[in-house]
Amino acid sequence: MPFLGSVYQIFGLYPEIYHAMISMEMQEEELRNEHVEKNNTEIEMEDH
Repeated sequence: MPFLGSVYQIFGLYPEIYHAMISMEMQEEELRNEHVEKNNTEIEMEDH
């Protein structure tokens, strides 16, 4: 499997990039979750 070998080489050489990609994705998910929660609270306040 030459493809897997190259992937291991890339992530072995650039673990910082791999870590940065993961942390960026997690931050985006957190921002999305916060946005959804804010919208939900706004809707609940309008109902009362």
